[in-house]
Amino acid sequence: MSNSDSGPAPDPVLRIQDLKYSVRNRALFKGLQLTVSAGESVAITGPSGSGKSTLLSSILGLIEPHGGSIRVSGADVTKLRGRQLARLRSETIGTVFQFGELLPELSPLDNVALAALLSRSDRAGGYRQAQELLDELRVPRAGTTEELSGGEHQRTAVARALINSPELILADEPTGSLDPDATARIAELLFDLPRRRRCGLVLVTHDVEVAARADRVLRLEAGLLVPARAQEAVQA
Repeated sequence: MSNSDSGPAPDPVLRIQDLKYSVRNRALFKGLQLTVSAGESVAITGPSGSGKSTLLSSILGLIEPHGGSIRVSGADVTKLRGRQLARLRSETIGTVFQFGELLPELSPLDNVALAALLSRSDRAGGYRQAQELLDELRVPRAGTTEELSGGEHQRTAVARALINSPELILADEPTGSLDPDATARIAELLFDLPRRRRCGLVLVTHDVEVAARADRVLRLEAGLLVPARAQEAVQA
């Protein structure tokens, strides 16, 4: 088959172009660029205060940049508002935070199913899919998430991020509060997701060994993302 028969290449799941953002006269982003394809993982390193978490917040539409564009699956996040932006976050982006950000009074099942129920009306299907994900990720059944270990807590957070089959997963220091064994297991789980689920993964971390698992390691410095070796990541 010739190249002309194969059709156009699919859009990347994330494309950031010429991103600019300043805080108190300090430029965090100076024309920042980033492209992430389906099936690809990117780790972002850099010292505390360099803007790594701000970048993830910008991709989620929680912070409005001062210039540039952020496209997630073709939609420009910087131009979406209200329900359109909420829908994009719910259906296209999965997020994993350092401390999971789960509701402690709810069970792991309820935490995961809730994310599905917010975007659809099929209650039985949402709970069924949530339990399947939790079983796949080896999360024990518990009355509340407070009964879980740190690693189990983060696996629940990963299940919640996956419940709506996102095209892009954002992870902000997802292993920062875990012991070494749990860190290794969660990192292995996260970096296996792009291959298994054909999504993109952008993971922010200070952990050199975690970053080294990514397809690409980028360092945020002087307002730009530059290629870096994982061992050169600055530990805070």
